[in-house]
Amino acid sequence: MVRSRAFLSVLTLFLAPAFAFAADPGGIPEMHAGPAVFHPAAPKAAAAVPALDFAATQARLPGSARHALPGLSAGERALLLSRDDRPGNGARPKKPAVRVGIVRPVPGAVGFHGLAGVAGALPLGGGWLEHASDGRWIWTAAFSSDGAQALRLHVGDAWLPAGSRVFLYGARGEVFGPYAFDGGTRPEGFWTHTVFASQAILRVEVAAAEPARLALARLSIESLVHIEHPWVATVNPAAGSANASAAAGSPQVRLKSDTCFEDASCVTAATFPSIDGASHAVAQLNFVDAQGSFVCSGGLLNTTTSSMVPYLLTANHCFSTQAAATSLEAFFDYKTATCNGIEPPPNGFPSTLGSTLLATSTTSDFTFLQLSEDPPDGSVFLGWTTGDYAHVDGTVVYRISYPDGRPQFFSRHHIEGNPDVICSGFDQGSFIYELDVEGGTGGGSSGSPAMLADLSVIGQELGACGVNTDDDCDRRNLTMDGAFRVTFPSVSTWLAPASPSTCVPSATTLCLHGGRFQVTANWTKTTGEHGTGTGVGLTDDSAYFWFFSPDNVEMVVKVLDACSISQKFWVFSGGLTNVFVRMTVVDTHTGAVEIYDNPLGVAFAPLQDTKAFACP
Repeated sequence: MVRSRAFLSVLTLFLAPAFAFAADPGGIPEMHAGPAVFHPAAPKAAAAVPALDFAATQARLPGSARHALPGLSAGERALLLSRDDRPGNGARPKKPAVRVGIVRPVPGAVGFHGLAGVAGALPLGGGWLEHASDGRWIWTAAFSSDGAQALRLHVGDAWLPAGSRVFLYGARGEVFGPYAFDGGTRPEGFWTHTVFASQAILRVEVAAAEPARLALARLSIESLVHIEHPWVATVNPAAGSANASAAAGSPQVRLKSDTCFEDASCVTAATFPSIDGASHAVAQLNFVDAQGSFVCSGGLLNTTTSSMVPYLLTANHCFSTQAAATSLEAFFDYKTATCNGIEPPPNGFPSTLGSTLLATSTTSDFTFLQLSEDPPDGSVFLGWTTGDYAHVDGTVVYRISYPDGRPQFFSRHHIEGNPDVICSGFDQGSFIYELDVEGGTGGGSSGSPAMLADLSVIGQELGACGVNTDDDCDRRNLTMDGAFRVTFPSVSTWLAPASPSTCVPSATTLCLHGGRFQVTANWTKTTGEHGTGTGVGLTDDSAYFWFFSPDNVEMVVKVLDACSISQKFWVFSGGLTNVFVRMTVVDTHTGAVEIYDNPLGVAFAPLQDTKAFACP
């Protein structure tokens, strides 16, 4: 099954616990949540990673297992260098997401489908297959894109027996994984982490299993992202490329309109008292959408219950689909080591991979996500307020963002309660207009949170409105933020859950553990027919679903209270079906959501998620 994530303990920062006020005249209740610091209950255990000599492994692979893409064509390079022109993004007064790479198809059918009956070592599906002495099958393939500074691989479809592991190796020594596909992939597939090199090796270790399971084992690589952009090229040139030596010794590229930009590492508490907390709250967002790889900014948000679910707020014009959310790689604490120091590439900085899209809208240009992994220890979950600041002239707003994909930059703004100009389609109220007074923002800053001095979020960046929006440092332009006050009704379920709320049972909704956990199941057949499962309770903690007939049980589920053992609630499930199933479990006390998918055409694999929900 494909799942999302678990979350851990909290230490309140700066402010008292969240509280609510009376409703304002506009009908939106004025509420507030303070910021908090995230600390895991225990350090994440490091996975054992098989040693791999990159050069030797690449050399021994047959030509059929080495997939070398040539340098970009003229058309591909033109696309790489073009402005973000995705549908809905061309005629808006905003700072676009920064395009840093393009999606390139990998020629041929690369991958395998079924390993039963295979013997010995042989080329298979564009890779090299070997049978280990312990019964595992090891499939290896190499990928490269000439001139790239970084790569990501796209797994279009995969299912591997439990215990199987997949690792991604970069030519510069990076290793990511293990990735597990015993739950298959989402319909949109799976994107790996970024390796900051032009060459990568994928190693698939298929666990020993009975022939029937091996016959179902499959994995396909459909495409890769070729990343080539100044924020990588000038500090981490492609190994072996013709211009590597020149680039390595060249000064870093400074894109136009950045003379006002202020390195966040230069900012002291005298300028922004909460600068340290803010720098641990805002992530650089790398994602794949519409045949391109893009960069935006986004910030972690706390809840009124300090549940420490890693919710993240960014801009709708950055992305607004689950496919893009699945590809999300969020880099945290990405900044220079010293004031105006060398700008490093993001590799080596902590990151998370994957997310679930919870809500998105153009009304206030927001996208709201739940990260699939915990952020690093010490991350700050920002507070927020639904107060109407759009008309509070002179209010000071602070921001940390990643313009042009570079490390953290700082900016300070004053709200214009009576702006001289309002851009068409962006009314004052749904959007907040601000005058830039220190620093600046650029492409890639989109989605960065607008914060008050106490780290309360009041919006996220849309872009600029003015006479010269191509110049990020022209003070005649006004910065625009989508107002969090307008966003809040769409995200209140997660950020301000009732204390506590309970599940409301129905024919299709199961309520387990005293009504705390809400469980639903949706199914889809190969014909495209789809529906919602009917739930039948068994005990307070367990139940089953039927899809097509009341006397035909398709899936069982239980939520176990393991708080005394692991400080977690566990989710176990089993099925008697091979249709696509999406089971959604909601902790109604915290708003946390876990989504589990069983791929179409695959026997429902047992689920034992022992890190599903935090206690109490």
